[in-house]
Amino acid sequence: MQRPQHARHFARGAAVLAAASSLALLAGCTSAPAEGGGTDAAGGDDGKFVIGFEQPLGGQAWREMGLASLQALAASPEYKDKVEVKIVRTNDNDAAQQNAAMQNLIADGVDLILFDPASSSGADAAITQASAQGIPVIANGGPYDSDDVYVVSTDWANAGTIGADWLLENLGDDKNIAVLEGLAGVPLNEGTMPGVIETLEGGGATVVAQDTNGWNEATAQEAMSNILRSNPDVGGVYSFLTGGQGVPEAFKAAGLPFVPVVGGSGYNGEACTLAEYAPEGLTGNMVFGQPAIYAKGLEQAVALLEGEEIEKEQYFPPLEITEENAADFCLADKPNNFQLGYDFPGLDLTLDQVMEFYSGS
Repeated sequence: MQRPQHARHFARGAAVLAAASSLALLAGCTSAPAEGGGTDAAGGDDGKFVIGFEQPLGGQAWREMGLASLQALAASPEYKDKVEVKIVRTNDNDAAQQNAAMQNLIADGVDLILFDPASSSGADAAITQASAQGIPVIANGGPYDSDDVYVVSTDWANAGTIGADWLLENLGDDKNIAVLEGLAGVPLNEGTMPGVIETLEGGGATVVAQDTNGWNEATAQEAMSNILRSNPDVGGVYSFLTGGQGVPEAFKAAGLPFVPVVGGSGYNGEACTLAEYAPEGLTGNMVFGQPAIYAKGLEQAVALLEGEEIEKEQYFPPLEITEENAADFCLADKPNNFQLGYDFPGLDLTLDQVMEFYSGS
């Protein structure tokens, strides 16, 4: 059930943000004016809403692009005079670090916390504390198992089965397939892969080899190369949220004909590889969530703080790149690991706006 809630604000004094060696607090960015709206209690001395964003795996291209899109929206004319964003990054998808970072943001007097969940329950202590102080919390990027948390996320479970269904439809007579899961232990991987395997096997495919892509194209290529040494005749490959470049390159290096491939990092290299090898018979479906879901989270956060009712759980469909539209996505002047998906429907962010804040390759 989707349960709209009204935002609640409490005036809070400015507390000192506890320093932790594992945390890196980036400079906050501001965002533009709002007509009407607004509550009397905002955390910033200048009347702006102060929104904390906690990201648990800094440096990854998807998350870097997500942060850039969030910052670009915050700096846009509509938001720059009404919101300040404090970004905190922790390492290695560590749930305990994320929980501590969120507690620090609460101590700092933020009006709302956005976070990309490192686990399905590891931030419970911080969320309980935030709820007690009337600070809304939004899981942004992935789901979180708590009635006290709003969710603004890609529909990752559907993203998994979209790719699985596509692969089943595009397999030839050989139904033996290889599967590369994403990053073990991460909620969206653990929550999605069982359904993917069930869909594939229920549709008549036989999983003859499994490994992980680590959400890294080089890892995906290495894992696929290892699989092909003992299973050179697989009829298709399912690789969760990465692999659209690495998997085809493994087939190319092995001198084997291409098979249907599901990937989905949204890296430029996926689109360009699919466009390059399509004339040689490569077919694929690269299913990925827009990193700009972070910007969508910011939009919803501001709406909530301004007193609007927002849906408690918001899940958005993924993007799909196939051999039919890959040339439209491929950016010849960008590197392979440049992250696509910098805009989100309805936000109208431009590449130039986002690139002002993007720190990736």
